[in-house]
Amino acid sequence: MARHPTWTEIKIAQFIKEGRGKGAGPNYSAWVQVPDFSSKGDSRRVFSRKTGRVHHLMSTVEWWLFLLLEFSEDVVDIREQFPISRDDTQQIAVELGVKHPRYPGTDVPTVMTVDFFVVRQLHGVRRVELYDCKRTDDAEDVRALEKLEIIRRYAEGVGIPHHLVFSSELPQNRVRNLEWIRTADAGQDESEEQVDYFAQHQARLLNNLANFQRTWSLAHYCEHYDSLVGAIPGTGLRVVRQLLLSHQLTTDLNQPDLAASPIAMFKPRGDNRLRLAVGG
Repeated sequence: MARHPTWTEIKIAQFIKEGRGKGAGPNYSAWVQVPDFSSKGDSRRVFSRKTGRVHHLMSTVEWWLFLLLEFSEDVVDIREQFPISRDDTQQIAVELGVKHPRYPGTDVPTVMTVDFFVVRQLHGVRRVELYDCKRTDDAEDVRALEKLEIIRRYAEGVGIPHHLVFSSELPQNRVRNLEWIRTADAGQDESEEQVDYFAQHQARLLNNLANFQRTWSLAHYCEHYDSLVGAIPGTGLRVVRQLLLSHQLTTDLNQPDLAASPIAMFKPRGDNRLRLAVGG
């Protein structure tokens, strides 16, 4: 069972002093972080090249939504576990006639957080959005909905769009494909076979694919590519996933099995841009 930190006003003041909930991009620090708990079920720490830092995700649903947001090209910053002023949330709770949440076993009012504070930039215009994501079962939880209503009223008051996303609304094939694609990224500590090994194969495979005419599956094509250029087995499939991750290659990510999909469905980047299923 997860051990929660002992929440006191001193603890909260310490977090504020540490800069929790402050900063942007690689300098943002989530209000609550995975190490704050002795165990937290399906929580995870995930490095993102987009933001240049490790993200602290507290549930599988957060991880799924994070994958979709990170892949969206117009998303330029993602700040998870983003805190909201207790003065504001306590006042809203009074206005709603509901109890403000308190930390378990204490009389200390909770510093409420939104799952994701997201910055988008489209056609030179930046906009901010707030996202909360919950299991579909939470739609039946009156208390959970009361807390979400406090957040929604706060967002409405400051003029920031707030999106509540339930797990059943997330496109599962796309999420699974993004998980698979993401694992192809060359890790920070990974040493390549030679300098720019993957970059060279990315350019070579894109050129080869643009002129490829056969009706093969992606997996069959990648095996052929490895044999054709004398690459380590598995290189082609990994490079395709890297190209999808960097948007140099496009396809329908809602397919149930990318590896088994026809190679004709994978196109070098052109004018057609795939859109994120959640949030644009």
